[in-house]
Amino acid sequence: MKKWLRRLAIGSLVVLVLFIGITSLRLVLARYQINKDRQAFSSAVPLNIGETSSLEILPLYENAGLPGLLTGHGVSYLIRTDDATILFDLGDNIMAESPSPLLQNMHELGVSLDEVDEIIISHRHPDHLGGQSWWRTGTFSLDGLTQPSLENIPIYIPEEMTYPDAAPILSKMPVSLSDGVATTGVISYAQPFPVWLAVPKGDEQALAVNVSGIGIILITGCGHMGLESLLDRAETIFDVPIVGVIGGLHYGNTDIASLQPQIQLLNDLNPVIVALSPHDSGQAVLDDFEKAFPEAYTAVVVGQPIHISADSATTNLGKSTPG
Repeated sequence: MKKWLRRLAIGSLVVLVLFIGITSLRLVLARYQINKDRQAFSSAVPLNIGETSSLEILPLYENAGLPGLLTGHGVSYLIRTDDATILFDLGDNIMAESPSPLLQNMHELGVSLDEVDEIIISHRHPDHLGGQSWWRTGTFSLDGLTQPSLENIPIYIPEEMTYPDAAPILSKMPVSLSDGVATTGVISYAQPFPVWLAVPKGDEQALAVNVSGIGIILITGCGHMGLESLLDRAETIFDVPIVGVIGGLHYGNTDIASLQPQIQLLNDLNPVIVALSPHDSGQAVLDDFEKAFPEAYTAVVVGQPIHISADSATTNLGKSTPG
């Protein structure tokens, strides 16, 4: 009996060592590929992004919202410019409701899928794809039980995914969507623990919107790639100053001292707007950023649009009002 237990213990130890070794090797290879992917953009030719005279970001699903609207851990924004209406991410649907919280909020806010020109998926995590069930099967949806027809809407994805009546476009490189709007192209990152045990490398894209007379506003899903990498990419491919960031930066409950380098990066931009998503940054972090950027900071709240235009550039640009 003792010999059997000893063999079991040795076998388990060998399996554990092999698992740790293989997992560590995969992580090292992933980090090598991440650096290689980023270096490929170091000599990129700047993309002519054009410009839009106005930008509106209407949060449709987030961790904070106006009364009567549904909230939760996830992101979905409706982005309106002069020439396009873009649905950026699809939020979460933990209870697999039909209609989903996203669709219910769209109805309450008078937003129809018919007005959407393009859909952008920032990255392949369930709180941006419409829920766990769709994520597990390599697809996405605005609803909990069905996949509404999207055959006439271009869909830009950072990783391979499928959809029943559409052909999602894998947008590894930057894509110009309309005057003043483009994707950053995919930026690779090391997945957070414990996801990296199974999938060590992730890919995320952000949106860039160039508002005439102001500059480029970056819109992110989670910002897993990190603020420095996001800004490096944007400054490499766009020949226009970056002047703001709206969305997730995945700071969680990081203490203010540790966030000082991030705050300094944003401060160096002389930003006109800083708006952190509450779905992946705690309230203390949001409060710290509001104190750091008292004139530029605005809250991200479901149902509360953020308006940016040259006309408002000198009138408290970053502050939104209830819509």
